[in-house]
Amino acid sequence: MRCLSDRLTPSVSRLTAILVLLVLSTGCSNIIRSGLMNSNTIFLDPNTNRTVYTQLRNASENQQVTLKELNAKLTAKGYQLVKDPEQANYWIQAKIIYCHKAADGVTPESVAKAGAGAGISSGGTTMASASDMSGGGMGGGMMGMGGGMPDINAMMRQAMAGGGGFPGMQMQQAPKEDGVTYLCVTDVQITDRKLGKTIGQPVSGQATSSPKVQQMRMVGHVRQKDIDVHEATPIIQDKVSTGIAGLF
Repeated sequence: MRCLSDRLTPSVSRLTAILVLLVLSTGCSNIIRSGLMNSNTIFLDPNTNRTVYTQLRNASENQQVTLKELNAKLTAKGYQLVKDPEQANYWIQAKIIYCHKAADGVTPESVAKAGAGAGISSGGTTMASASDMSGGGMGGGMMGMGGGMPDINAMMRQAMAGGGGFPGMQMQQAPKEDGVTYLCVTDVQITDRKLGKTIGQPVSGQATSSPKVQQMRMVGHVRQKDIDVHEATPIIQDKVSTGIAGLF
């Protein structure tokens, strides 16, 4: 008796092999998900002067990350790259300041929320803000004025951990997500120098208008089953480059 594969037609055999390969490739993927988080939104006024000067730097530990793809993406959208920032209507400054495996409990959202210019510790955690300091700052002052007001956030954390922060209430802690997150933080500053005619805006007063400067923090991230920096690098740099180009 012949085996089943011998009785299959060549076309069916090829189709079966393709399906098997697809299943295997999907099941063996190391990437769980990827994305880009922004601290805020930048709105640029459309201008007849579509000249751009880009200043791209990398001060992170991963020097393989590059944003050179941004220039090609801008050119494809009809912008002219110039070598002198004084001759450009838009001046893009983008600096990769940090690339690292995120510490436990640190999310791309929390890092982006810190905003452009905020510090990041070496362990992958954002520096605590005043609102996060339960023992001092404004929180400490309000505690003193309120005569021992309970820390609701601390009680919630204790309750979720099963410690009974609220009498008669016990919540089951959410299961820890599989994988690790690798992220790169990029601070972006875009200066609109108002050199041309703003489309849809009155012409009067444009000659004396001052440049408009806007900043944002972008966090490109990849969630992987096992940390693989070489695998994450091209994904992240494409996310950030596409994100900046998408502002124009």
